[in-house]
Order: sequence, then C-alpha cells, then structure tokens
Amino acid sequence: MSFDPKIREEIKKRVLDESVFGPMVDDLFNSVDSDKNGFIDRAELKKLLAEIGQVLEIPPPSDEDVDNELKRLDDNKDGKVSKQELRKLVKELVLLVIDNI
Repeated sequence: MSFDPKIREEIKKRVLDESVFGPMVDDLFNSVDSDKNGFIDRAELKKLLAEIGQVLEIPPPSDEDVDNELKRLDDNKDGKVSKQELRKLVKELVLLVIDNI
C-alpha cells in the first residue's frame, strides 16, 4: 500500500502542527492513563507499546524493551511519561510509518 505523496505531506504537516497534533495525542494519553494520575507509568506504557506492536504486526515488547523506551522518553527522569514526552513517541512513530509507506 502506498499513499499519494500529497497525502503523505499533508499528514506530516499535521503531525508537525502542534495545534492539530497536540489534542490528538492528549486524547491518546487520556485513554492510556488508566489510573488518571496525569502520567503514564511503566505498566501503562507496556500496554500501549503492545497495542502499537499489534497494529504494526510485531511481537509485544519485552520488559527490557519497555524499560529502554521509558528511559528514552522520560526526559526529566521521574520514571513516568508525561503528555509532552508521549508526543515525542507518537510523532516519531507516525513519521516513521508515513516515510515507509
């Protein structure tokens, strides 16, 4: 499957526009933050990564994968993922996928 280059560029434009992309990630964040504490903890991140893997038809993440991703995303090193930190992950994934289809 291949997207028309114009569609691909429009998706990239929207991902890079915080006024469009931010609210979408906020909705995702709110659905993943099951305990509603304002952060995604390790267990919630593991579930999210497993769901993303399922969509992309890749194996679920190992505990080591989850730990590594948490360390990579956790800019302030508090052991959890904020909305802003989740934006980094989602933006990377969307751009990676769109560049490879």
